[in-house]
Amino acid sequence: MNTILSLHPQRGASVVEMALLLPIFLTVVFGIIDYGRFFFVRASVTAAVADGARTAVLPAATNEEVTRIVENAVSDPISTGTGAQVAVSVAPETRNPGDEVTVSASMPFTPLILPSYLGVQLFPNNISASATMTMEP
Repeated sequence: MNTILSLHPQRGASVVEMALLLPIFLTVVFGIIDYGRFFFVRASVTAAVADGARTAVLPAATNEEVTRIVENAVSDPISTGTGAQVAVSVAPETRNPGDEVTVSASMPFTPLILPSYLGVQLFPNNISASATMTMEP
């Protein structure tokens, strides 16, 4: 009878170990998901600003058109996962051949899963990008 009891002396040890390690494991997994989303949104904002700068150097482009292109690219919830408003600026207001045109955009970023951990801010509040191109003569 003693041999049967001695075969399984640590019957609940795996459950206790899992209860201790599962929160740490899930925090790491959710952190990876949020950081991946952060880098994806940052890449989307950068690509949108580059598209806006390419449009801005065209002779007939208006600031409203450039702003619309950047907003459409960034505000799409499928591309960024946020659907948030984006602030776009185009400088200078009037452009001449040979001028450098800078398009900048900034949008708020809120993590989905890990807003803060132990009071430490893990992500920036805003994602910003800018692109500069020269108008051809």
